Amino acid sequence: MIDLHTHILPGLDDGSKTVEESLDILRQLQKAGFETILATPHVLEGKDFLSPEEILASAEEVRQAAWKAGISAEILPGSENYIFPDMAKWLREGKLLTLGNAGKYLLVELPMLEIPHYVDQVFFELQVEGITPILAHPERYLSLFQEAERAIEWAKKGVLFQLDYRSVTGRYGSKPKQFAERMLSSGIIHFLGSDAHRVSSSDFVDQEALQYIRKLVGKEEFRKMAVTNPRRMIEGEILLSGGDYSLGDMPVKREKRKKKFWDWIRG
Repeated sequence: MIDLHTHILPGLDDGSKTVEESLDILRQLQKAGFETILATPHVLEGKDFLSPEEILASAEEVRQAAWKAGISAEILPGSENYIFPDMAKWLREGKLLTLGNAGKYLLVELPMLEIPHYVDQVFFELQVEGITPILAHPERYLSLFQEAERAIEWAKKGVLFQLDYRSVTGRYGSKPKQFAERMLSSGIIHFLGSDAHRVSSSDFVDQEALQYIRKLVGKEEFRKMAVTNPRRMIEGEILLSGGDYSLGDMPVKREKRKKKFWDWIRG
């Protein structure tokens, strides 16, 4: 399997702090069945901007350390890019690192609580540049939960979606879990990622989440998300999207208490 979204490069963002911690995360992910792992540190516009050169150097450092430690999982560079209006311009200037450094797909993150007015324009401009946007963890955005039709619009226009598979365990709250299940059942999810920032408290959380998803969508669809699609993405092949998607009705459940902001971002 291929994990499309991790934070295993030490000291670059809010993920692992040391090489040793990175190796421990890699061991857990490999135990869960991941043979290829993309390192996707946060990239933000501004003074804390992380360059492709820094990411590539750190990924190589972790790759060498993993090899010496006997960890066989393949480590590839990438980035999780917090959306901003000039994203396509920065891409043309070589300031943003595509997934696998293959020049075809870019992992994009939105604000948790709102959908910026320029999102559609940025997606369009990236596609004009020959880049397919992959939206990171769509199930975790409160704004998208409230405007689910936006996800359908983007999917029909060729935007792809990466699910944080741990969402199905309730790790980020009940609403992200509901939305994750709804999106998985609809076939709108194209990739899976752990979004691992640190060593998990349980060696079994990944296996349990992945088994749950496999049971929900079936063996063939699971293989597409976990193996076939990400492998084609890494190799720079075109993944066809823009189908006739539908999310169906959202189950309505009464909650005993109102969910707070931190329920959406904890973990």
